[in-house]
Amino acid sequence: MQSIMNLLYSARSLTVRKGPVGAALCGLAFVFVPHAQATEVMVSIKPVHSLVSGVMGETGEPGLMVTGAASPHTYQMRPSEAQALNSADLIVWIGENMEMFLERPIENLGADAEVVTLHEVARMELLETREGGLWPDEHDEDKEMHVDEHDDHGHEHGEFDMHIWLDPGNAGRIVEVSADALSRTDPDNAEIYRANADAMLERIDALESSLVEQLEPVRQRAFVVFHDGYQYFEHAFGLNTIGAVAVDPGRPPGTKRIVELRAALVEHDVQCVFIEPQFPPDLVETLIEGTAVRTAELDPIGVDFEAGPDAWFETMRAIGDAIAGCVGDQ
Repeated sequence: MQSIMNLLYSARSLTVRKGPVGAALCGLAFVFVPHAQATEVMVSIKPVHSLVSGVMGETGEPGLMVTGAASPHTYQMRPSEAQALNSADLIVWIGENMEMFLERPIENLGADAEVVTLHEVARMELLETREGGLWPDEHDEDKEMHVDEHDDHGHEHGEFDMHIWLDPGNAGRIVEVSADALSRTDPDNAEIYRANADAMLERIDALESSLVEQLEPVRQRAFVVFHDGYQYFEHAFGLNTIGAVAVDPGRPPGTKRIVELRAALVEHDVQCVFIEPQFPPDLVETLIEGTAVRTAELDPIGVDFEAGPDAWFETMRAIGDAIAGCVGDQ
């Protein structure tokens, strides 16, 4: 009897994992009481969630806050998400100028959770926020003046564009810092996180090389985006975006802006104006009415893709395909 009790006591420290063995043990679930909870990770938006998921691999799945077609600019957190945030061991987000809904909840978190604010990470390449709906030529010699590979953080957060995940180099940096943070939070699985991060970095490099080749023929061709959310993608691949329909995605442009943009379509021989699934297409339809300018959809979040390790890659590929298709020869 004592040996049976010892066996039951020892089993209390085991964790049942997925797979054939775990399935076989489900009938003994009353015996296997987990000794420690798995690491709880929460991530704000799908592309970043994808990169963190790839690093976590089989160790677990991070929670995702902004789902569906919702925009992180206007999102309102649900009570269940607030509860998950409060119980998380690790939280990964871009920063308050991207996910404004998270600023106060993160400030009110207890000291137990580690928070990774990605726009503050050392060696993350940041591009300055552009002003107005039409921009100067981004291919001139002053282009590099918009770049800040910072190690210190003596800047106002509003100075910089927060769509950092759309640059493959920054995506690699997100993978690296996620592996570091996960290793601190869950040191028992540190080797797994490092190996997964290396595999993700190889995938990112391969996709970047493929997109460089795909987009090379359309680099000089002008196009307009719905809102200024693609600067990092444009910068990474040397594309020629001349402006955005809406400066603030939450506020429609006035009549003067529409008139200026219509003139720019002709002046710059614009091939395509892009819409986004998070916003109605009426403005773009009004803008291009009576012209030969084409439209296509760009989505920086990856609304149509299933959350998980592949979502960032699918999102980047879809942006590349849309630009190459709409801006290129038809």
